[in-house]
Amino acid sequence: MNLSDSIARNLHQHLVQIADMKTQIDRGPRQVKAAQLQVETAKDTLQKCKDSIKQKKMDADRKQLQLREREAKIHEWEGKMNAAKNNREFQAIKEQIAADSQANSVLSDEILEILEEIDSLQIESKGLEEKLKLIEADKVKTEATISQKLAGLNVDLERVEGSLAVLEKDLPADFVVLYKRLVTNRGEDSMAALDDVSCGGCYTGLPPKILDSLRKEQATPCPSCGRLLYRPER
Repeated sequence: MNLSDSIARNLHQHLVQIADMKTQIDRGPRQVKAAQLQVETAKDTLQKCKDSIKQKKMDADRKQLQLREREAKIHEWEGKMNAAKNNREFQAIKEQIAADSQANSVLSDEILEILEEIDSLQIESKGLEEKLKLIEADKVKTEATISQKLAGLNVDLERVEGSLAVLEKDLPADFVVLYKRLVTNRGEDSMAALDDVSCGGCYTGLPPKILDSLRKEQATPCPSCGRLLYRPER
C-alpha cells in the first residue's frame, strides 16, 4: 500500500484540527454552565445572608418582647413592694426586682449585640448584591462570547471536515480499510510523524525495515503502538 508523505501529513493535520475544534466546541457549554453555577452560588450565598438577617431580627424582636414583659413585671413588683405588709415581704420583692433588673441588663446587652450583627450582615448583604450583579454581567458576556466562538468553530469544522472528505476520496483503495479502522478507533491519534528514527507517537526506536518502507512511501504502522507513520516535511 503506497501512501505519500504529503498525503499522510495532510490527513493527520486535518484530523488534529477537527479533534481540536470538537474539543473547543464541547468545552463551550461547560464554560456557560460554569458561569451559571457561579451565579447560582452567589445567589445562594446572598440568600443565606438575608435569611440570617431575618432570623437575627426575629431573635431581636423576641428578646425585646421579653424585655418589655420583664420591665412591666418589675413595674408590677414595685407597686407590690410599696404595699408590702412586712419587712420580709418587702425584702423578697426587692430581691425579685433586683434579679429581674439584672436579667434585663443581660438581655439588653444581648439585644444590642444582635442589632450590631444585623448591621454587619446588612453591609455584607449589600456587598453580596453588588458581587452578584458583576457575576451575572460576566455570565452574559461569557454566553455571548461562547455563542460567537461556537458559531465560528462550527463553520470552520464544517469546512475542514469537507476538505478531509475530499482527501479521503482520493486515497488508494487498498489503504482505505486500514485508514478507516485506525481513525475510527483512535481518531487524530491514529497517525504520527517520524521523529528521526523513532515513532513520534510512542517514541520507540524503529528498525531499518520500517524506515526503509517509509522511504519508499509505503503505508507503514508503528510496530509498537500501531500508529500510521509518515515522514515530516523537510
